[in-house]
Amino acid sequence: MPGKIVNHFRILLAQKATKQQQSIALMDVQRETGIAWSTLNSWANNQLTRYDAPVIMALCEYFDCQVGDLLVFEKEISAQ
Repeated sequence: MPGKIVNHFRILLAQKATKQQQSIALMDVQRETGIAWSTLNSWANNQLTRYDAPVIMALCEYFDCQVGDLLVFEKEISAQ
């Protein structure tokens, strides 16, 4: 496989928590975004195989970020 898409959900969540000077639980994100807890848990653990536009839009709104801040393509480094 040439690479993979990873998300920076945890990084963005930690940055937001630091700015607000308080911890933010997934239940807080769920309450504010309307995204199902199981979906947020998959994002938090980087276990997604499918990315839904409405979820991405809600997370970008929540984190006040762009899609490229949330999702990143990491190329596979081949050992030769």
